[in-house]
Amino acid sequence: MGLLITFVLGIFVLLGAAIAGFAKNEHRVSELSVAVALGAIVMLLVLDLLPETFEGVEHIGWVLTLVAVIVGFAVLALLDRFLPDSDHGKHGAHGHVEDDDTYDHAHTPVVSGHPHGSALHVSVAVVIALTVHNIIEGMSVYGVATQSVTAAFLLAFGIGIHNMPMGMIIYSGVRDQSLGRRVVILAIAALSTFLGGLVMFMLGTAVDDHIVHFMIALTVGLLLYIVICELVPHAIRTDNAKLTIAGLLVGAGVVLLGVTLAGMA
Repeated sequence: MGLLITFVLGIFVLLGAAIAGFAKNEHRVSELSVAVALGAIVMLLVLDLLPETFEGVEHIGWVLTLVAVIVGFAVLALLDRFLPDSDHGKHGAHGHVEDDDTYDHAHTPVVSGHPHGSALHVSVAVVIALTVHNIIEGMSVYGVATQSVTAAFLLAFGIGIHNMPMGMIIYSGVRDQSLGRRVVILAIAALSTFLGGLVMFMLGTAVDDHIVHFMIALTVGLLLYIVICELVPHAIRTDNAKLTIAGLLVGAGVVLLGVTLAGMA
């Protein structure tokens, strides 16, 4: 049952992607998705990951914790250099690209205010961070399911809720990619919790707590990079402040609800 629950958890990522995919105004959806993701990630860091990281210091120490955070940040900074760019646009006063050059040769949408110009950067970075985070969450859900299926469902629902904003921002960045690329990226994100459950199914108690705490700190580094280098530059250059504020509040509220429900498990 634990594996089934972690597998079904992927639906929440796909629901978020569907919300972004079915919306008609692509520019507004992109603006909203970034704001929602920013609010969600900041709230997730404050309420969940940072407290767990400080708790993990007792197990792996400050040095290894800081190393994990720095490695997470540096990995995305390095990968960002190799991800596709949109260098062909002409930037306007607010960092937007003019209408006739909104897409590069690969039809990658340009993110307003993004230092590299490609929304694909944001999506891939979020997928990497979400995958690492959800592997840990999937392990937790599977572990709880061995004790109580009801508690596992409640925990999974809480986790799933705060995965929806991630699905939105992921799809917003890949909507103009090829179908194959979209399927691969969304599949990786959606199946990441199942992968965590599979790890617990295969290894069980052999999974060392030190590894888990290192992965949590690594996730913090990944998410800090996304917030500081990807989402904030976009949010502060938006041409619709009200939409951005609303998105921030929605993202924060969704994660608050999810963390609260998960804490009740």
